Amino acid sequence: MQITHTHHFDASVEDVMSMLADQEFAHARGATGDAEDGDVSVTGTADGAFSVAIRRTIPSTTIPQEFRSFVGSSLTVKYTEAWQEPAGDHRHATFAVEIMGAPGHASGRLSVTPEGDGSVFAVDGTVNVKVPLFGAMIAQAVSKAVLRGLEAELAEADAWLAAR
Repeated sequence: MQITHTHHFDASVEDVMSMLADQEFAHARGATGDAEDGDVSVTGTADGAFSVAIRRTIPSTTIPQEFRSFVGSSLTVKYTEAWQEPAGDHRHATFAVEIMGAPGHASGRLSVTPEGDGSVFAVDGTVNVKVPLFGAMIAQAVSKAVLRGLEAELAEADAWLAAR
């Protein structure tokens, strides 16, 4: 199942990348959506290639009730993104979302590009679930959960940028 999303930031590509490479912001991202702030790692710097890894625990109430019996009361989610060196004024990355103990995962590409006085953050990815009969329903639930989590992180990013 395809997932796409775009978000406009009232900040330059450089400012957005500085935020994304910031350890403190990574912890703030990890705490969105009723998540317990878990393990966070940022390697590299915003002016070069860098990666972000966030492992957090979220309540299973974030997924449809019919799937909760498969995962228990909470889910451990491992999120990684790997940003490439700058390509002019554009930045590109890959991302992966793995829900530990669940049959689905998401992966794809991220980009931050200039637009007017700000920038655009774009996500283009896929959700894969390898479960006979119920795979499409689970993929839809995972897609919705990924997009809700992304929207919560982007709201945190807007607040972060506005405060600086």
